[in-house]
Amino acid sequence: MSNEFTELIVMKKSRKKPVVGDVFVIQPKENHYYFGKVIETNIQGKNLNFQGMNLIYMYNCLSHDKEIPDNLDECEFLFSPTVVNFQGWLKGYFETVGNQSVTVKELNVDYGFFDDFETQDKFYNLEGERISHKPKFLDFVGLSSYGYVGRQAHRVLFGKEYQ
Repeated sequence: MSNEFTELIVMKKSRKKPVVGDVFVIQPKENHYYFGKVIETNIQGKNLNFQGMNLIYMYNCLSHDKEIPDNLDECEFLFSPTVVNFQGWLKGYFETVGNQSVTVKELNVDYGFFDDFETQDKFYNLEGERISHKPKFLDFVGLSSYGYVGRQAHRVLFGKEYQ
């Protein structure tokens, strides 16, 4: 078994840190682009893993070019909102293609995180504060990178489980 990362195709490397509203693409298959959006940068709060990182939404919106679709926020999520570091941009797996204001709909998404994979009964917001309800969109509390994004995209799009 190879440890080589093959879930996303490298596009354009960038040292520029993303800003709120940046729309980017990932390419899990040649000329198949899926759009993501940076919702928050420089996260602060109790969860030290998230400090200074970025909240992103990945949309299940296929395009064969990098032109941002109208009403991106109307598309379904590819997977739950997640927090990523900057490696996706640095290594060229995430390519910023434009910037759009974060919409009211995007600001009001009911998402959260859990920190116990076995029980999944305690939920937290982005700042690491406990929330009393089970959010519509949940992800495990932990810092992610392009590898997680690529594996999640492949799992959803191509029915592949983690290896």
